[in-house]
Amino acid sequence: MTINASIGELVQVQFPCFDIDGITPLTGKGDSDFGKLLIVDNVISGVTMTVAEVGSTGRYVMRFTPDVGGLWYAEVTTEVEDIFADQVEVGPPPDDWIDAIVSGVWEALLPGSFPAGSAGDILGNVPSTLTTIETKIDIIDTNVDTIFDALILAVYTASDGAFTYVETDAVKADGFYDDLTVVVRNASGNIARRIFAYEQTDGTFFFDGDVPFVPAVGDQVIVLGMLGKMVCEGNQDLLAKLVEIWQRLGLDADNPLCISKLSQEANGWKIVSQEVGDKLILTREDV
Repeated sequence: MTINASIGELVQVQFPCFDIDGITPLTGKGDSDFGKLLIVDNVISGVTMTVAEVGSTGRYVMRFTPDVGGLWYAEVTTEVEDIFADQVEVGPPPDDWIDAIVSGVWEALLPGSFPAGSAGDILGNVPSTLTTIETKIDIIDTNVDTIFDALILAVYTASDGAFTYVETDAVKADGFYDDLTVVVRNASGNIARRIFAYEQTDGTFFFDGDVPFVPAVGDQVIVLGMLGKMVCEGNQDLLAKLVEIWQRLGLDADNPLCISKLSQEANGWKIVSQEVGDKLILTREDV
């Protein structure tokens, strides 16, 4: 059987250890009780391999971390001269998804690297002398559809309210904030609700569900947006990378965590080796 691994990834291979009768488990053995050999591409490796028992079961685990790519051969000899060995096909680290995170996500959110038209691009390029969110929004009013989804869209002051709505000093047109989230900070606590409807008259926000207190004059009213949605809509390449990362991390039910796969055919059979999480699954199929 050949195992797949990456450079720098800990390889662990479990094996049983028996006494001379081949039946009685040999327990209590330490690392020094075993002979060990590591070969990579027909050359003896200087990498250290250790052996440790799993509890007191007579089952042991050989462990090593490959430092180069290639075909590795790991062999352990017991005190009764039983030999256990396995092969490990070692390749480079999975830089494709690492690059997807570093280049496709973080760099898209860092200053100076915002996707054109994204919320970060618009907010990041507003003159630094402008300090209030409301002023920034007014300056880029021609980009309303884009800035609409910024992380914190606006902060207003409540002028009146009831359990079902809050009136503020907002002056945007009807429907401007519909379906976003509003947070009301009151002496009784902070509460967040989806905006069922927004009306320009009295800057009124209607909640999707009552709040447990009557908003008071002077309360802070914060409108939140969806920065992640904005970044994805402004950059299809980034969206594709985010979907791939989601799948590779096993967060997509249709794409469980599967880092590598290897198949071999011989004598009418096909053996498929697949890593799922920290387990190795072997499947035998007719060819």
